[in-house]
Amino acid sequence: MFKYIVMTCLGIALAGTSFSQSLHDASGNWYGFFRTPQGNKQRLQVTFTYQDNVIKGQMKSPDVTQDVINIDEVFATDDSLKFSIKKIGLVYFGGWNSRNGRYEGYFEQLGNRAELNFSRRETEPAEHSQEPKPPFAYDVEEVKFVNAKDKVLLTGTFTKPGIKGTFPAIIMISGEGRQDRDGEHLGHKPFAVIADYFAKHGMAVLRFDDRGTGTSTGNYDSSDIYNFAEDVRAAVSFLRQRKDVDSNAIGMLGYSLGGAVGQIVASSDNKIAFLMTMAAPGVDGRTEKAGNNKAFKDYLDVLVAEKDTVIRKKKAFASLTTVYKQMADTNTIQDWMLETSYKADTRPEVLSSLAYDPAPYLAKIKCPVLAMNGEKDVEVNAAQNLKGIEAGMLKGGNQTITLRTFRGLNHQFQRCNSCTIEEYGTLDETINPAVLQFMVRWIQLLY
Repeated sequence: MFKYIVMTCLGIALAGTSFSQSLHDASGNWYGFFRTPQGNKQRLQVTFTYQDNVIKGQMKSPDVTQDVINIDEVFATDDSLKFSIKKIGLVYFGGWNSRNGRYEGYFEQLGNRAELNFSRRETEPAEHSQEPKPPFAYDVEEVKFVNAKDKVLLTGTFTKPGIKGTFPAIIMISGEGRQDRDGEHLGHKPFAVIADYFAKHGMAVLRFDDRGTGTSTGNYDSSDIYNFAEDVRAAVSFLRQRKDVDSNAIGMLGYSLGGAVGQIVASSDNKIAFLMTMAAPGVDGRTEKAGNNKAFKDYLDVLVAEKDTVIRKKKAFASLTTVYKQMADTNTIQDWMLETSYKADTRPEVLSSLAYDPAPYLAKIKCPVLAMNGEKDVEVNAAQNLKGIEAGMLKGGNQTITLRTFRGLNHQFQRCNSCTIEEYGTLDETINPAVLQFMVRWIQLLY
């Protein structure tokens, strides 16, 4: 869980000062990449602007996040470049190579050093061989449907086999954070890959932009998982009206927190034909996120239990300070770190997921369920959550459940090396083929 805190901090634009002793034209975008300890390629982009003869800079790693972080100090001469970002302990040193038209050097961070060159030529993202490209061997249709309860217009893509007939249909439900219809994350488009595979194997798929994302209307930031469940219910109603969809064979595929949304919808609609989940919760949100860390669990309990926002913030800061003391020197804990984490964790989506207990919803689900996890998932504990999903369904008397742990796969269901969050965007594989094959075979056995 500490990794989430660190990554949240990295995503914040940090204030700082910059300086220059030269008017060497370093302004604009510079691109480079370095190799991770596992040998994977990771891109970096720095952008410099001149303001009153002072250079300002920002950096981002597009293979990890689209957030930017401000550079504290920039030093540019006619033949060298140096910049630093104090909050993450990064320093870059480079010399100008006129023949190659680039700065050539290295960066140091937390005692590690890696070669890093910057040029004006934009570095292309790694090619992901699974990403579907036209022309497609199936029908693709742009669609719109309305969540009348929340007055949200949702837009998406409907794919189906390129033949006449009625087909089983799957609604794809995204995980935490605003997602487009492809589930695009760190250069990968897993929902597009899954829809492509399903359509080629006789199934229709509806995937849509989250509310407030892409061309869908609504406010994502003020919405919680129960609002998202209403969006999915609207998608179900839309499919039931289509003549090319078997209304008795409409199911859902929920990824991560989207699995919780799927559980909510399936628990209240006995006409849902099946539910598939990938890295979905089987225990309450606080237990899952805190793991064995009591201090962090205390912090999350405060967020959910305390309704007075003033008191909640005071108690939460005290608890969060204890958490930070476990991972850093006390002197390095600053108010902005506490404020950043608290603001992120009190968004409606996050608060509702922390308070969510899947057990009562699982007990009401009557349809077959396929629950899958990656063995190497560092975000959602496979054994703990699959056990919870099984127990919840059995308590309600539903024994039509299939549990599957895929060995060697991470949270994104990729074959991984270090299996860390930072590695996701550096892997060529979007989703392991064995997962795709297993899902299709499971659905085929139902019909």
